[in-house]
Amino acid sequence: MADGMKQVGDRAPDPARLTPYELAFLEGDFESRVFPAIEAEAKERGEDAAQRERFTFIGQAGDAVRDIIPEDAPPEMLEEYRALFYHAFNFWSAGRRTYVLDAPVARYLVESSPRLDAWTFAVPAPAFYLQLPANLFWASITPELPPEPVDGFFVTVAQQADARGVPFAHLQGLMVLGIHRNRPGFSVIPFDAEVGAGIPAVWAEPGREEGRDFENVLPGGDMAGLYSILTTSEALKLIALAAWYIGENAADVSPEPAADLPADDGVAPVSRMDFLRVRFGGGSAA
Repeated sequence: MADGMKQVGDRAPDPARLTPYELAFLEGDFESRVFPAIEAEAKERGEDAAQRERFTFIGQAGDAVRDIIPEDAPPEMLEEYRALFYHAFNFWSAGRRTYVLDAPVARYLVESSPRLDAWTFAVPAPAFYLQLPANLFWASITPELPPEPVDGFFVTVAQQADARGVPFAHLQGLMVLGIHRNRPGFSVIPFDAEVGAGIPAVWAEPGREEGRDFENVLPGGDMAGLYSILTTSEALKLIALAAWYIGENAADVSPEPAADLPADDGVAPVSRMDFLRVRFGGGSAA
């Protein structure tokens, strides 16, 4: 790379971009009408809405998700709608916690590959959205389709116990990609993993059979310093690395108010929600 050439995502930090949650759930009174009803029923029935398999037993949730699925949606997309709704509710229930990862942090996590072998898995909130630097990471929903920029990840973690009473955490993730001005929706890829004592930590192992984790596969992407996410292991590793960094560098995580800008200013529409910016401050992780 020529001296002085800026890489994608390395400009001064922008306001948080418009999130998929806002695109899908903030229009009208959906959030204020539907989610509180689901929360009330879950409490009345003693259901843990963070447990994906139990979420489906909440009647209000089942009715609401059917309402948001288009009649012409192909059968293979139904699970994606259900996963998005599950994450959206838990994101709302946890206080709509959004972490915006600055590009220097993302590059540090990818290029330095901090070893997390001895790290005890922990997340900054039971449910949150992790927004990645714009156009820095790319992925495809299928190998046959062209790559799209990854906006970020919804993460929901449920604390559970196995048949012997041994505790573990079940992480549900949803990668969101393909958000841009000329597209009304976006693509999602759901995935999950169990985390706990005696369970292999996927983020401590290579994420690809060949090549380096997050290595670019786009033509010309190396010049721009781009990264690719090809496997579920890489997605989980990126979430774990971000969670580790947030936990170890609290001074580098600062709350910021929603941008006071017109919604159509800038490269992409800005978020109307408060968020937490994750900076590279040269603390204990540097």
